Amino acid sequence: MNARAIVLTLAAATLAIAAFPAAAFPAAAFPAAAFSAVTTPAATTQAKFIGGVIPDGPAAANALIADGPAAASAPAAARAPATARAPATARAPAAAHDPAASAPATTTHATLLPALVPNLTYGGGPVLHSNRTHPIFWAPAGSGLTFDPGYESLVDTFLADVAADSHKTTNTFSLTGQYHDSKGPAAYDSTFAGGIDDTDPLPPSGCIEPSLTGPGWSVCLTDAQLETEIDHVVAADHLPTGNGNVYFMITPNGFGSCTGGGPSSCALGGSADGYCGYHSVTSKGVLYAVIPYNAIVPHCRSDNPRPNSSTADPTLSTISHELNETITDPQGNAWVDSEGDEAADLCLDSFGPTIGGQGEAEWNESINGGHFYLQELWSNASHACEQRALPDSLSFNWVHEPGHDRVLALAAHGSDPQGRLVSFKWTFGDGQNGLGRHVSHMYAVPGAYRVTLRATDNWGNWAFFGRTVHFKARGAGA
Repeated sequence: MNARAIVLTLAAATLAIAAFPAAAFPAAAFPAAAFSAVTTPAATTQAKFIGGVIPDGPAAANALIADGPAAASAPAAARAPATARAPATARAPAAAHDPAASAPATTTHATLLPALVPNLTYGGGPVLHSNRTHPIFWAPAGSGLTFDPGYESLVDTFLADVAADSHKTTNTFSLTGQYHDSKGPAAYDSTFAGGIDDTDPLPPSGCIEPSLTGPGWSVCLTDAQLETEIDHVVAADHLPTGNGNVYFMITPNGFGSCTGGGPSSCALGGSADGYCGYHSVTSKGVLYAVIPYNAIVPHCRSDNPRPNSSTADPTLSTISHELNETITDPQGNAWVDSEGDEAADLCLDSFGPTIGGQGEAEWNESINGGHFYLQELWSNASHACEQRALPDSLSFNWVHEPGHDRVLALAAHGSDPQGRLVSFKWTFGDGQNGLGRHVSHMYAVPGAYRVTLRATDNWGNWAFFGRTVHFKARGAGA
């Protein structure tokens, strides 16, 4: 959700993420007539974009928050360049086998929302055609604030798994490619850069968390202070700042934040206007998301299943939400609906069916062999919340070119149920490659060769098909 100096309340309770079971807050309790949009007086300074605000609590009021005055942050202390944890913390890719081999069947599902929910519309701004993720784990020295055991490693593993399954149609990120700009789709094309341990000391608190509805955290930094720290880490560690780099400011239990001075619009601040996460852009153009500690019941859907038995499990759905929206609407002017909601905002309370596990260990997404419980993403293509894109179909056939025993003519066949196939790449099994729906290839010697075809659809997702071709120097052969 984004900030444009206006305050909107939602037209349906199903569009707000509840920190409590959704059944406790039926949509009928919130008649549409009770909701309105109110324009506030123009601010003296331009409102800062804050998007993907995940509200903490029942569907009372979901505000689009303008950046307000905040306490000035103290100059950052000199920082020794951090040693980033290597991406090797991720599990080995599950798909080490032939990519054209048949994959396990996945469940397809769509959560339909009321007809009044509009599709996202394009505002003319850029999307991310690829992304590189950088989690910053800030546990300030001398503060007594630390991450729970295994918290950082699970976040690292999740982002590495998301990267490893890039271009596949097997998880929620496969839906982003339907959103595009003039240069192409917001493709599922992710790289994990490795986690960054940040021990910089805390500046003086610049905000106050709400005393009655908040989690009782005494440390509280404003968005401006968090932005200062992100820019400081990026500069001190000589990290990249190109448009595809996304930084996650991840904070431990006890570390509060507010977009302004508080006590409104604060991390886990309660149902009225507290949040579980948001994304934005620093004044230096760095894309970032703020991810507070989510695992405090009843805040931030933290009573959902935890398939990894970790307090980081609820945080992963928030990271998924913010990354998906940073991909499709990085600056707040790309893909939003008429209410200012982004692709994940429309599915805050939609998780779809589970596909494995039992009870508290249930999971609804399998990503590179990892099991996670994540919210769905809005799909304009189906006008619904979905867990993943529909897979493309792909095959090919071949014949020997007349009079050329060592030359095969190959033709690709396939379709995309939600779009179209736009390119084809062949690997012929002898070290040579080819491009196009129809290709010919000459083999130097007879034998058996594994031919693999990869098709790319207009969302940027891939499909594979492979067969082993046998032929002799003379005779028809396969």
